[in-house]
Amino acid sequence: MNGSDFGGGGGGVANSTGNGTGADAAWPDSNQFELSWWHQLAWTALFVPMIMVATGGNLIVIWIVMTNKRMRNVTNYFLVNLSIADAMVSTLNVSVNFSYMLTSNWSFGTAYCKISQFVAVLSICASVFTLMAISIDRYVSD
Repeated sequence: MNGSDFGGGGGGVANSTGNGTGADAAWPDSNQFELSWWHQLAWTALFVPMIMVATGGNLIVIWIVMTNKRMRNVTNYFLVNLSIADAMVSTLNVSVNFSYMLTSNWSFGTAYCKISQFVAVLSICASVFTLMAISIDRYVSD
């Protein structure tokens, strides 16, 4: 598509001034959503540590509560449920969407596209309902 496809009779004029210096005139075949190498490097420097800390930290919480008998109480089971939901988001959703953001290409297939969105909604619902259950449990126990 070029600039005239959106304007409704713009006559191929790329911008409102009519001097032909719009984005379509300068880069006719470029994808506006492709990131430059330094943008990709900056986003990678932000996302990779975030994904590693989120996944690792939540797995540590799950491991500590499940392996230590003293930690097995109702509140900690709620925290394990929150950790499972967060670990699902960081591994099954954020990492895949990060890859899509970098490449502007979904290479995971149609089925995983639907699964990824389902996991996002499922984990949000699990987190909200678990926080609500923790609040009710704390209110009833006092």
